[in-house]
Amino acid sequence: MHATFWKHRIDIFDAGSLPKQAWEPLLDELKAEHVPSATPIGKRMAVASGSSEGIYTAFIYRTMAIPDEELARILDKYGIPASVGSEDAAIATP
Repeated sequence: MHATFWKHRIDIFDAGSLPKQAWEPLLDELKAEHVPSATPIGKRMAVASGSSEGIYTAFIYRTMAIPDEELARILDKYGIPASVGSEDAAIATP
């Protein structure tokens, strides 16, 4: 599992490795909120399946101004190593 954070979004790859009971506290700490047309109705993140083995990526939209260093600390607390994405790669992401 690994996270990459961008200016407006956090991508968590192989997100199924995080125990189900850890998601709500993580989303609370990240101050995640529902983002119309980006997350399912009533949900604070979007999920995309990347393989038939059940590996998926979670997308959490940054709705609050939390410094990157703080994001890295929060993700590390949940055992998720993180890095900052480059602007060019973020633009290329579909």
